[in-house]
Amino acid sequence: MNKLQNFIGAAFLTLSLNSFAGDCPALSGEYVIGKDESADFSSITDAANSLKCGGVSGPVTFLLEDGVYNERVVLSNIPGADAFNKISLESKSGNNTEVVISYATSDATLVLNGTSWVSFNNLTIDHKNSTYGNCARIDGKANHLSFKGVVFDGIESDRTGSASATVFFTSTAPKSEVSFEDCEINNGSVGIYKGGSSSESLDAKTSITGTLFFNQYESGLSLSNEDAPVISNNVVSTLSTYPSFKAINLDNVANNLVVSNNIVNASNGAIGLAMNNCGGQATNLGQINNNSIAVGGSNETYGVHLTGSTDNQVLNFNRVKLTISGTQNTNQAYYKNTGSGNNINMTNNIFYDLNTGGYTIVGNTYKDFFNQLPSQSNPTLSVSANGIMIEKVSPIK
Repeated sequence: MNKLQNFIGAAFLTLSLNSFAGDCPALSGEYVIGKDESADFSSITDAANSLKCGGVSGPVTFLLEDGVYNERVVLSNIPGADAFNKISLESKSGNNTEVVISYATSDATLVLNGTSWVSFNNLTIDHKNSTYGNCARIDGKANHLSFKGVVFDGIESDRTGSASATVFFTSTAPKSEVSFEDCEINNGSVGIYKGGSSSESLDAKTSITGTLFFNQYESGLSLSNEDAPVISNNVVSTLSTYPSFKAINLDNVANNLVVSNNIVNASNGAIGLAMNNCGGQATNLGQINNNSIAVGGSNETYGVHLTGSTDNQVLNFNRVKLTISGTQNTNQAYYKNTGSGNNINMTNNIFYDLNTGGYTIVGNTYKDFFNQLPSQSNPTLSVSANGIMIEKVSPIK
C-alpha cells in the first residue's frame, strides 16, 4: 500500500470508530501517482477520493508517472480549493503522450461536476475506442478550469450531437474562466461543445488559444451563450463530409468577441465561421481579424456566414478561399450576411476562388463589396472602398 494511503486508511478507521464525518487529511503540496512503491497514490481515482474526503489546505500538485491509466476519473466540488489553493494534475515527465488516461466504455473518461480551480497539464485523455461519449464532460457550476498541452482523443465514429463531442460543457449552470492552451483535440462530433447557461448568466471569459482541432465531423468548436470569448491562433482541419459542417460556430455571443489568427481548412465544405445572434457593443466592437479560411465542396459553402441579430463587428485582414468543386452554386460565397444586425465593418479582406475562377460573393448586395454608395441596400455596412481585394483567378485544370 502506498505511503499516503496508509495514513488515509488510518483516518477512515478513526471515522468508523468515532462516527465523525469528514475526518480525512486535507492535502497540500506535491504528490506522485503511479505504480512505483514510492508513489503516494496508485491510481488517479485514489487521489480523487482523497480530494473528495479531505479537500485541500494549500496548493496541490499531482505528478503522474508515465503509463496508461485505465480508469474513469470523476471530480466534484473540492473543499478548500480557491485562488490560493489550486489543484494541478500533470505529467511528471512533461510528455503528454506518455501519460494516458483511457476509458473505453460509453459516457466520459473525465467527469468534472461542480469542479473549480483545477488545471490539467501535458496529459492525454483518451475515449477513442468507445462508440459514443466524451473525453471530458464538465457539468454543474464551475470556474477557473485550465487545460494546457492536453491531447484529447475522441471517438472516431461519424456522429453528431453533444453526446459524442470530444469535450462537452453542459448548459446546466454557468462556467467561467475556462481556458484551453496549446491542446490537441482529435475526432468526435464537435471538438469543444460549450453550451453556455442562459438561464442564470452567460458563460464568461472562455479562452481557446493555440489549439489544433483535427477531423471533427460536425464542428471544430461550438460556443453558445458566451460573454466575450477569445478564440485565437487555433487550427481547424477536417475531412468531414457532413453537409452542415461549421468549423467555428458561435451562437448568442455577446460583447467584445475576439476571433483572430485562426486557420480553417474544411475541404469538403459548409461554413468556415458561422455567427448567429452575436452582438458586440457600439463602442467596443467584436474583432474578427487575421483569419485564414479555406472551405470547399459542391454544396452550400460559405467562408463567413452571419445570421440573426449579429451586429457591431469588425472583419479585418481576413483571407477567405473557396476550393469548391463542380459548377458555381448560388449557395456558395466567401461571405454572406442574411442577418438583421447593424454596423458590420469589413476592411482589408482578401477573397478568392482557387478552382472555379469566378466571383461567388453574396453580401447584402454586391455593392457592399465594391464601393461605398449611399444607395447600397444596407447603409450600416461600412466597407473600405480600397480595402477589399477580390482576386479573380483562372480555374486549375
